[in-house]
Amino acid sequence: MNFGKIFDRKKADTPSKNQEDICQIKEEIERQDRAFESELPTKYTLLQQFSIDELKSLCDKLIEVQPPLETFTDPKSGHDKELPKYKEDYIHFVIDELKLSDIMRYALENKIVSEKFFNNNV
Repeated sequence: MNFGKIFDRKKADTPSKNQEDICQIKEEIERQDRAFESELPTKYTLLQQFSIDELKSLCDKLIEVQPPLETFTDPKSGHDKELPKYKEDYIHFVIDELKLSDIMRYALENKIVSEKFFNNNV
């Protein structure tokens, strides 16, 4: 019996299956990137309508976490100082964490914007 042919066949099948899986994963990542890029301007425009308190509430309710703290080491004292969080920090954090549909739903439910906003901007 010639086992060489059996083992050679398995080796030949494996790389093509792995290549297929890699291509599928790559296509999915590219699709998600395109969706993210297409939603980006609308997300940003919508989130600018939020106050900083509304952004904080959005983070607490939907993401269940605030943007990470940023620190600065004072060269004179060597102590770390916590940097303040600005509205723009919250906007960028939410953009990365949520889909446009989630932000839109939250904005409508909490009366941050009206349906008219989406007719004019989306």
